[in-house]
Amino acid sequence: MFLETKRLILRPWEEADAEECYKYASDPQVGPMAGWPAHTSVENSRQVIREVLRAPETYAIVLKETGLPIGSIGLHRNDLAKQDDEAELGYWLGAPYWGRGLVPEAAREVLRHAFEDLNLERVWCGYYDGNEKSRRVQEKLGFRYQWTSEAVPVPQLGETRKGHVNRMTRAEWQALQNADITYTVGGQKFNYRVCAIILSGQKILAMRDERSPYYYLPGGRVRMGETAERAILRELEEELGVAPRILRPLWLNQGFFTEDVDHLRYHELCVYFLIDAAGTGLTEKGEKFTLHEGQHIHDFEWLPFARLKEEYFYPVFLKEAIFHLPKHFTLRTEIE
Repeated sequence: MFLETKRLILRPWEEADAEECYKYASDPQVGPMAGWPAHTSVENSRQVIREVLRAPETYAIVLKETGLPIGSIGLHRNDLAKQDDEAELGYWLGAPYWGRGLVPEAAREVLRHAFEDLNLERVWCGYYDGNEKSRRVQEKLGFRYQWTSEAVPVPQLGETRKGHVNRMTRAEWQALQNADITYTVGGQKFNYRVCAIILSGQKILAMRDERSPYYYLPGGRVRMGETAERAILRELEEELGVAPRILRPLWLNQGFFTEDVDHLRYHELCVYFLIDAAGTGLTEKGEKFTLHEGQHIHDFEWLPFARLKEEYFYPVFLKEAIFHLPKHFTLRTEIE
């Protein structure tokens, strides 16, 4: 079984991966935090691949840009996951690749595989006290806290530790797939959104879709349990097929307006992020280009700043503000 994400291939481990495995698993920052000893040699890594990592539903995390494994992720049966319809999610990643969102990216695909392909009902996940990186990964993914144990055996290291246990059910996973933070009361609607300011010289990337008569910015609604930063990167991946870098947040805008398509009165909070387009290939697509997101057709165009005043474009405040972006995160209010 091979699984794929934007930046990763998840595939079975091979003995030929032993040198790359040792490169990262020999790091004392990696294994001991997860409860297993650092690998001592390439041959030790080869043995672990044969005896542990070749287990069913265990995958090497392979970076597409290099074709080499940089970590491991899998679904396991153990003391937490004893039933046929459940598993425990386990993972580790080489230290040079920490902080790039690669484990959450891999884990989201493994969770999809668990609930859609394997028809599991529950996936468990745990971490030892002090492993803040693992805790944050599980929070990002939407796992829910279950319990804490004061003396969990760690047999490979011959010690006990304080451990925390989280869980996700199939119903919770399904709810997360469409849990946008939005609701309607009468003729009014609340939205929590994120938008991307993507610049090329004196031009900004704007878009329209099949139902919109006006230009707007790439982005979308934040989901329950999702950070604004994660939301904008997810939306750009879905709409544009890119994984860019956030330069900085610009504004939190409180917008009060009547939407021109559904005619509802909106109360909208939107975080605007300045995005680095370098290395995404967006500027090479031409002045105008079209992309598909599921059944939706998105038309994109690089609009010169000077044209914004003439165009049917939202948000209105950006027609002036684009010429003087704030150096610090700024709260602003727009009332139409």
